[in-house]
Amino acid sequence: MQTIQQLKDRFISDTESVLKDFGKFKSLSENQINWKLIKQDWSIAECIDHLAVTNKLYLAEFEKQFSKEQINKDCSVTKAKHKLLSKFIIKSVNPDNVKKEKTFPVFMPSMSKYKKDVFGYFYEVQNNLINLVSSSKDLDFNKYVMSSPAAKIIRENFCDVLEIIRLHDRRHFNQAEKLINHPNFPKN
Repeated sequence: MQTIQQLKDRFISDTESVLKDFGKFKSLSENQINWKLIKQDWSIAECIDHLAVTNKLYLAEFEKQFSKEQINKDCSVTKAKHKLLSKFIIKSVNPDNVKKEKTFPVFMPSMSKYKKDVFGYFYEVQNNLINLVSSSKDLDFNKYVMSSPAAKIIRENFCDVLEIIRLHDRRHFNQAEKLINHPNFPKN
């Protein structure tokens, strides 16, 4: 079992890695980032927008709660805890889970045809998350609890949220990478 600080460090490291990996898509054309194998699938741009939309909702709650109350703990020794229902969510967003999962309407990409500025919005949200987690050195993420943006009855602590975001980001990068590696992916 990892400590809260280990979870925070892993989140930052993995989020930086995902940003670097998504960077390889920045040179693609608008046609390429909007390409879909079939109509029901998401394009690379939709995957990116979905992550930005989702993570922005979580970021707003982090900022709101941190501005109200500072719950401190020695995060280098305090174990990260996950709520029971959150363990199922974490498992469902894990990149190793190859089963397609339907997303909630609140997390849907905002449009279907994107310009390349979708990258800027995504990078802004991700960097804000990295900065917030970096500056939260002694905040006890076990004690901060929020309702999921998807369903208010689902309660998640911030350790749950970090793990969900970390795995969910990688899952959608993998989804986007499958598109770019598809034999029918447009050349420009």
